[in-house]
Amino acid sequence: MKYFLGLCICLFGLQASADEVRQIEKLYEQWRDAVATADIPSYVAVLDPDVRLIPPGADVIEGAAHYAQFLVPVFDAATYRIEVVTPPMVEILDDIAVAEYEYVIHLQLKDPSQGVTEAGALTASRTEARYFDVLRKNEAGEFRVWRHTWQ
Repeated sequence: MKYFLGLCICLFGLQASADEVRQIEKLYEQWRDAVATADIPSYVAVLDPDVRLIPPGADVIEGAAHYAQFLVPVFDAATYRIEVVTPPMVEILDDIAVAEYEYVIHLQLKDPSQGVTEAGALTASRTEARYFDVLRKNEAGEFRVWRHTWQ
């Protein structure tokens, strides 16, 4: 009987983790869709209010509200298409999760005479990068991106 109870607890724990991984995979689908459509509210919806964007070679952007402000001129200047090289590999550690993935970001300027000028934004017409995110669970039990960086 003790073995059976242990097995049930283990299986229910695995199911919860599998459901959480699926929830996080959907979060990344929503994020990619938001980038492709320049939908800032949908983009910010996947972020923790205390998110930190840590772009290589630029200042950290702190908080979802500042992140949204950062995105306005970025999406005004260009359209983006994401090519998934490696989908997010997710590991969950209680209320924290990490995701590693590789994307190619294709950028097309809306006005070729003016580039993307926001420090920390991707500016090349094609950028291949490895991303690393830390997500944390909010009070509603949903994971949101808390730290976001790439190389």
